[in-house]
Amino acid sequence: MLLSLKIENYALIRSLMIEFKNGFSVLTGETGAGKSIILGALSLVLGNRADTQVLSDKDKKCIVEAVFETDDNLKEIFNDNDLDFQKQSIFRREITPTGKSRAFINDTPVGLQVMKDFANYLIDIHSQSSTINLRNHAYQLSVIDSLSENPEVLASYKDLYKKYKALNKSIADLQQRQAELLKEKSYNEFLYNELNDAALQENEQEEQERLSELISNSEKIKENITESLNILDNESDANILGLLNETSYRLGRIASHNKTLSELYKRLESANIELKDIYSELNSFNNETEFDAGKLQEITDRLNLIYALQRKHNVKTISELLTIKDDLQQKLLISDNIDSDIEEKISLKNEYIRQLDSLADEIHASRLQSAELLQSEILPLLASMAMNDAVLKAEITKEDDFTSDGKDKVRFLFNANKTKSNQMQELSHVISGGELSRLMLAIKAVTAKKYSVPTLIFDEIDTGISGDIASKTADIMLMIASSKQVIAITHLVQMAAKADNHYKVFKQTSDNQTESNITLLNREQRIDELAKMLSGDMVTKQAVANAKALLSKNK
Repeated sequence: MLLSLKIENYALIRSLMIEFKNGFSVLTGETGAGKSIILGALSLVLGNRADTQVLSDKDKKCIVEAVFETDDNLKEIFNDNDLDFQKQSIFRREITPTGKSRAFINDTPVGLQVMKDFANYLIDIHSQSSTINLRNHAYQLSVIDSLSENPEVLASYKDLYKKYKALNKSIADLQQRQAELLKEKSYNEFLYNELNDAALQENEQEEQERLSELISNSEKIKENITESLNILDNESDANILGLLNETSYRLGRIASHNKTLSELYKRLESANIELKDIYSELNSFNNETEFDAGKLQEITDRLNLIYALQRKHNVKTISELLTIKDDLQQKLLISDNIDSDIEEKISLKNEYIRQLDSLADEIHASRLQSAELLQSEILPLLASMAMNDAVLKAEITKEDDFTSDGKDKVRFLFNANKTKSNQMQELSHVISGGELSRLMLAIKAVTAKKYSVPTLIFDEIDTGISGDIASKTADIMLMIASSKQVIAITHLVQMAAKADNHYKVFKQTSDNQTESNITLLNREQRIDELAKMLSGDMVTKQAVANAKALLSKNK
C-alpha cells in the first residue's frame, strides 16, 4: 500500500508531505485546489515522463518521493532488477532545471521502464478517461481474465505464443532466403562446376608460367648452353676444363713447398670440382630441353583458362579462386539444407499450434466461467446503485486465429432498462456516462478480490452521479476497501462522509505566491468541510447539522 508521498517544487506545490492510511480515504477540495496536481506528482514515481514545465521554481529541482509497503511476493522482481528488497520501499524521482530526469528505487538508480513495471504491482490509478476503456474489447477481455481461477494457463499460452510468433518469423526469413538462393542457385552451380572442373592447384600458375617461358625459348637456351659447354670442354687444347686441369696439376707439384701455394691449390681444386659439376648439370639440362609444340600449346591453354577465371572473378591468384569455389560450395550446401531446416521448423510450428489450441480451449472454458461469475456478482451491485433493471452479459466467441490473448473475442452486451424485447446491445452503443461510471465501479468491486495490486485510486469516478446513488457508490468503495487501500478524489459529500480518512486539498498564499497543500482532517474539521460541500462558503447551521448527521450515520 501507499504509505506516504513527499512532493517538492512541483507545479503549485512548494513542499508537502502526505501520510496515507489503510481503508477508504477521500481527497476533497475546490476545483483547481491541486488534487490533480498531487495525482500528477504521484504519476512521476510510477514512471510517467515529465519536463521542466512542472518545476515551480525553475532554479531548483523537483523531487517526488513515495513510500510503499511491499509484499514478499515482489522479492523476485526486486532480485531480477538487482535491487534491494525492503518491506518499505522508497520510489524517488528527480527533475533538474536542465530537464534531466533521474529515478531511484531504494536509492538505486533505475530506468523509467523499471519504475513503470514495478508500478503495475503497486497501484492502479483509475480516472474518468480510464472508464472509457470499458467500451474497448481488449479491456473487456482483461476484466474477464482478471477473474480467472487459473491465470497460469494464460501465462503459459502467452509464453508459447511468443515462441510461436518468433518461429513464424524464422520460417518466413528462411523462406525468403530460400527464394533468394533459388534465384542464384543455377548460376552458382555453373560457377562452382566451372571452378571444380578446372581442378586448380595451389602454386600451379607459377609452375605453368615457368614451363611456358622455358619451352618458348628452348632453341635460344639450347644454342647458348651448347656454346657454353664447348667453351668449358671441347676437343681443342684451349677448353676451360682442360686448362684448369693443367693449372691444378702444376700447382699440385709445388703445393707442398709453401703454405700459401697449398691453400691456393685447394681452392683451385674446389673450383675445378664446381666447374665440372656445372658442366654436368648444363649438359643434362641441355639434353632435357627440347622444343615441344604440343606441350607448349597444352600449357598455354591451361594458363589461358586460369587467366580467364581470374578476370571473371576479378582476382589475381589461384588461391583466391579456390576461396571463391569454397564459398560457392557453402552457398549450395545452404541451399540444399534450407529445405530440411524449413521442414523441421514447420513441424515444430505444427506442434506449437497443437499446444496453443489445447491451451486456448482451456482459456476459453475458464473465460466462460469468469463471464458467468461477473454477470452473477455484478447485477446486485448495479441494483444497489439504482440500476435495478440493468443486465450485463459478457459474450465470448471463439475465433479461428491465434492472438496474444488466445482465440477469444469478448463483447460486453448491456441493457439498462426493461423493454418488451429485452434486447441487449454492445455496451458502447447503449450506456450513458453516469451508467458507465457505476458499471466500472461495480466491475472494480468484483475484480478487487482477485486483483493483486494493493492500492486503488479513483479520480472523480463519481462524476455524473448524486444523491442516494452517490451514497451507494461510496458503500461499494467501502466494500473494496475491506481488502484494498482505496483513495478517491471526489466532490460528493456522500462519498466523503463514508470515508475512513478525509484529506482536504487547499490553496494558500505565502510571500505573494499561491501554493497547494493538503491536510488530514480530524472530526471537527471534517464536519466543517462536509458542511461547506453541502452549502458552499456560507455555512449554515442546517448544513453543519446535516454534516454531523451524515458523519454520525456512517461511523
